[in-house]
Amino acid sequence: MDPRLREAAETGNTDALYVLIGNDPDILERIDQIPFVQTPLHVAAKQGHIRFAVEMMNLKPSFAKKLNPQGLSPMHLAVIAGQNMLVLRLLKADKDLVCVKGRGGLTPFHYVVKTGICVLLVRFLEACPECIEDVTVRDETTFHLALKEDQIEAFNILIGWLQRTRRTHGSVFSFEKKMANWEDDEGNTLLHIAAKKDQRDELKLLLDSQLWLHVKAEDSNGWTALQIIKDTNRRGVNINRNESEVETKIKQLKDKVTFERIRVLGDRTRLSMSVDMINTMQVITALVITAIYTSSLSPPGGVWQDNGDNNTAAAPSLKIAQTYPFSNNILANTSKILIFGDKTERAGTAIMNQQIYGVFWFLNLATFGFTVTDLVTVFLLSSFHLLLFLAIPLYMLLISYFCSMTILAPTISWAYVNLFFMALFGFFPFLLFFSLLIFSKSIRQKKAEFRYRNQMREALGMNLLGPSRTLMFCSQYILDGTFGLWMPST
Repeated sequence: MDPRLREAAETGNTDALYVLIGNDPDILERIDQIPFVQTPLHVAAKQGHIRFAVEMMNLKPSFAKKLNPQGLSPMHLAVIAGQNMLVLRLLKADKDLVCVKGRGGLTPFHYVVKTGICVLLVRFLEACPECIEDVTVRDETTFHLALKEDQIEAFNILIGWLQRTRRTHGSVFSFEKKMANWEDDEGNTLLHIAAKKDQRDELKLLLDSQLWLHVKAEDSNGWTALQIIKDTNRRGVNINRNESEVETKIKQLKDKVTFERIRVLGDRTRLSMSVDMINTMQVITALVITAIYTSSLSPPGGVWQDNGDNNTAAAPSLKIAQTYPFSNNILANTSKILIFGDKTERAGTAIMNQQIYGVFWFLNLATFGFTVTDLVTVFLLSSFHLLLFLAIPLYMLLISYFCSMTILAPTISWAYVNLFFMALFGFFPFLLFFSLLIFSKSIRQKKAEFRYRNQMREALGMNLLGPSRTLMFCSQYILDGTFGLWMPST
């Protein structure tokens, strides 16, 4: 680099820069042709000259992603030098600079985590959420680096962000499971690193917040996190660490996730689907469910207006049908009564023929069932935080549908059939819960993991999983299996 250009960059003198460009128009172009070079933007970034750096990015945007001979970009140097204002200005100009990989595969975001600059950490995550997926050449995630560098505050923020992020990788839980159980090139998960460094608070945080931890995972030496914890307890290792003050947003990320967790999972599901598909489902579902429910209240042919003999005037076709030989066939009438039941001819019940009513009932039930399922999905995808307000009325609508069909049934047998389905759907949520819980293929494995997790909690002096905590974990596990049926991981 021309010494005069270097001096202009070190002093932040943009006037001198344009004088040099006027004397030699190719002065910046020659630098850009070198693959790894110290550019004027590198120098200005290290010194914190914001105006000069922005001017240089305007003239040569490629300089922002160019690495110097040490394998560092301008944003790398600005982070290392603590030039936070300049870092934020570069971030505003191009958020992709956060993901530029330098020496060892380290990005500026990795350096922010290693240095524990929590203000920049939050700003980077807001501007470029994808940066959390970058790994080093040693397969280390930002979570690994935070633990290895004893940046406890940064680690707590990352875990809080992971629980709240709407990002998905195919299914609702796949991204969170992937990040929580990522292994570096030595087979170390987050549990292994925290256990080896005796970071008790971080181990407790992981066990409390992450259902998906592979607690039995082994490192390259064949050790599980529990074995490392027990070995550390025997040696009596204790590491003291200081906690620093954080801003309001940082504290919010560090707080435990409670009911917000449900909303996060719903938003992840919503963001994985296309808007056009959701809108189409909403329109079609609303029309179909309206037509079906109306037909249950007013079946084709109407209903009997009076009881007994008074109904003959309302249904002359049935009176005429009784004069035909088929109606006098004892065998036909007997089989018809056994299968469909005898007509009650009560006021308020359907007039239609029993056989036709069977076809009508089956088609109505099948269509209504699929429509209700789609409607729940639409509500879930479009606005999950309203699910509790929408799902309950929808569920009651389904029960009232079968109640209406029970009352309108033309025969006692059909009334019992509808009554059975009304009771079945009344207990359906509970049946679904227990069936998924009992018939899951990996239920034994999950029980073993819960026992192992409790052993880790005991070794760390934590309370064992109580009924409420166990129920929460089981619920998330069942949700994972349910979503996995129609949203497989990619």
